[in-house]
Amino acid sequence: MKKRFYFFAISFFILFLFSVLQAQTKKITILEPFGTVSPIRKAIVSAILSETLTNTGSFEVVARTDAELICITQFTNEEDYFFVESRLVELESEKTVATTNQRIAIVPITEFEKGCIQLAVKLAWWSTIGASPNKSDMISRRNGEIYNPDGLELIYVEGIDSGVMANNGFFIGKFEITQAQWKAIMGNNLSNFTGDSLPVENVSWYDVKEFLRRLNAVTGRNYRLPTEAEWNFAANGGTLGKGYVYSGSDNIDIVAWYKENSGKRITKRKYAQGKRYKYDDLSDQCTHSVGAKQPNELGIYDMTGNVWEWCEDWCNRSHQHRIVKGGGWDSNAKSCRISNRICSAPGNRDRHLGFRVALSF
Repeated sequence: MKKRFYFFAISFFILFLFSVLQAQTKKITILEPFGTVSPIRKAIVSAILSETLTNTGSFEVVARTDAELICITQFTNEEDYFFVESRLVELESEKTVATTNQRIAIVPITEFEKGCIQLAVKLAWWSTIGASPNKSDMISRRNGEIYNPDGLELIYVEGIDSGVMANNGFFIGKFEITQAQWKAIMGNNLSNFTGDSLPVENVSWYDVKEFLRRLNAVTGRNYRLPTEAEWNFAANGGTLGKGYVYSGSDNIDIVAWYKENSGKRITKRKYAQGKRYKYDDLSDQCTHSVGAKQPNELGIYDMTGNVWEWCEDWCNRSHQHRIVKGGGWDSNAKSCRISNRICSAPGNRDRHLGFRVALSF
């Protein structure tokens, strides 16, 4: 009787979880594009839009009768180019939830396909972050102020008048890049621990550079990795810094997910032959949603713990390793100090490795 109860309880939980996950996926129809363009080219852009939106994990392509959203694409001829606009519209409210456009070369066909991919990636980005492009650069560059032109919240770090660190001022990500943001640009998810609000991890320095290249193509900006000097200055709170050991506090537990509080559970298990021990990681979830701990003096989250963060710099003159900062979910407190750094080969992927972006003008 007890076994039957557990069976039904587990089954109910699985069904409930499945229904929740399904509810997070929007049903969408890709309409045939409008405008004077051949059926083959219409089919190409429709197929690329369908694949790219599906790859974000936020959409399921369905028949028009079952759809919540429709994707409308319009072609306008411009001599040797098409001007192409795509938008997502809610059927019930008729509200446009995301829109973007792209100038696409008519010939050769490879350039046409490339332009369609750029259009689709842009639309996937805006649809995932729930915003439309805002190209205004009227920025109030005050210390700690939020700047959010592209759905990536940035914090302005005021420069200093002397010294070598961050003397011009710059913007840095308020949060580590999440898996939702990564999927919107890259169409995949390499992370070991999965969840849209979790930081992306298991990404190499080269993976990050490709993400930034595509992000800049979508936004028209120059997002990049922070230098080690910028990272240190921001983690220390910039000109507002109070000299904490960790980013935002001397008490690591209130600002960081690390070895002692991240949910990592270790158990000893004997080898079959007897006397030696091995350690098995029994944790179901070790990274945590970005922004769940207390920020530092500038309002920046998770610069201590959660995932180690790639920086732009080479670690030494040999140019074989890149600098990584901040500590991660399984790091001890000493490793998470702002002053600490490690070096990693740029091709290395690890479930501890993530990043945040920087931006300067």
